Amino acid sequence: MNQVDLNKYFATHWQTNLDQYTYTGWDLVNKITPDEAVLDIGCGSNPFKERIPNLTGIDPAFAEADYQTTIEEFVTDQKFDVAFCLGSINFGTEDQITNQIRCMVNLLKPKSRIYWRCNPGLQDHGNAECANIEFFPWTVEKHIFLSDQFGFKLMEVIPDSNNRIYALWTR
Repeated sequence: MNQVDLNKYFATHWQTNLDQYTYTGWDLVNKITPDEAVLDIGCGSNPFKERIPNLTGIDPAFAEADYQTTIEEFVTDQKFDVAFCLGSINFGTEDQITNQIRCMVNLLKPKSRIYWRCNPGLQDHGNAECANIEFFPWTVEKHIFLSDQFGFKLMEVIPDSNNRIYALWTR
């Protein structure tokens, strides 16, 4: 599935529901201090914008994003303290995922953290079109490998609601 088809899928079939997640929902607001700059990658309708003062949301499929773009195409001189990847870096091959992580890490300050909500490869969105999406099969081992590859320490990996994986990387 190419980016245009992925954007169409999410713009027409996806709705944010942060209430359903224990670790990667609204609780994340409490983990951010007022002075931290947050990059929300794949922000969807940008729901955290009202609750986190220094948040920049990017999403290729939603006009509510501050920047309607992919992580690969996002350009800014700003460096961020925190990144949210809440279901966003989940699609494609390991090479595509690695490239997206590289692009994100280049936007982060030397001391930073990343909050993840990852799909372990389940095509469980509840519609037939979901079968056309290539979900990256996230595992604990992949978090260990990739966090180390990018100079981060994996601090937490916990099963979250809706068969998703919560993870925290810090450096």
